Amino acid sequence: MSPPGAILANPPQSLDDLHRCVERARALKGRQGMGERTLAVLVDMLSRPGQVAVQSISELAAHNGVDPSTLTRLGKRLGFSGFGELQDVFRQHVSATQPFYSTRVRELVSGTAMGEGSIRLRQLAETECRKVLAVAHALNDEVIEQAARRVLAARHVHVFGLRAGTYALSHFFGSYLEILRDGVTIIGAPGSSLAGEVSAMGKQDLLVAIAFRPYTRTVIGLVDVAREAGVPVLAITDAGSPIDTEADGGMTLRVEQPFYFDSMLAQMYAVEALLVAVARLLGPAATARTQRRELINKALDIEIS
Repeated sequence: MSPPGAILANPPQSLDDLHRCVERARALKGRQGMGERTLAVLVDMLSRPGQVAVQSISELAAHNGVDPSTLTRLGKRLGFSGFGELQDVFRQHVSATQPFYSTRVRELVSGTAMGEGSIRLRQLAETECRKVLAVAHALNDEVIEQAARRVLAARHVHVFGLRAGTYALSHFFGSYLEILRDGVTIIGAPGSSLAGEVSAMGKQDLLVAIAFRPYTRTVIGLVDVAREAGVPVLAITDAGSPIDTEADGGMTLRVEQPFYFDSMLAQMYAVEALLVAVARLLGPAATARTQRRELINKALDIEIS
């Protein structure tokens, strides 16, 4: 069912559908219409689908000289739950018609994503801060705590993410989780056997799978195998992800922000929030275990202060 105020019974599924929405909106008048400013934003988005697919809602709003809430309302007006689902239409189009990474790099080197000179780094910092704050508002304490309880209740936690940024996230999460509790394995390390690691999973374990668009086939396949074997899955991913297993009793932490080599702080924030929740639930036990790890590090002369 479309949200109240939507001008369509069903949300658009393609850019062609969105072009038809523009034609329909131009024909409508009064309260059934979209509003000239909002319509102009949609027309601009359709003129540059590659940039729309990779920019954040704040960047898109700034480009059009509007508030981000205007884009949220646009998504709802078109029958979506918000802007994220509208942007997915552009992402799917770009994924099917344009190279994913070069589209982002082209945007960066063309200067359309950032200002020039000394303000570029400040703009990057401000953009990333807005993304982190957006995730902070979207995630709530109850969901994070529920995920942390699943992490602590599992007999063994298997953490999996591949390729560049997502592997970095999985390695960060698994490494620090191992400091807080026993029984943690980071899957997919060099020299490891995926088949052997998956066969070691049991129904009392937990697979923490991390993947963001564009998804890695191996991660999707491993999640499917684990799910069929009855292994619980905690997915850290975006909306509409193929590793979302909530329908099968799993759990998903959704991070609705673009994920690229130049933009992963929002995703890292979600991982950090989960680690903090795990530590707080453990309480003094977390401190005691961390102190034991520090003693071992000192005995092995691993760290230099």
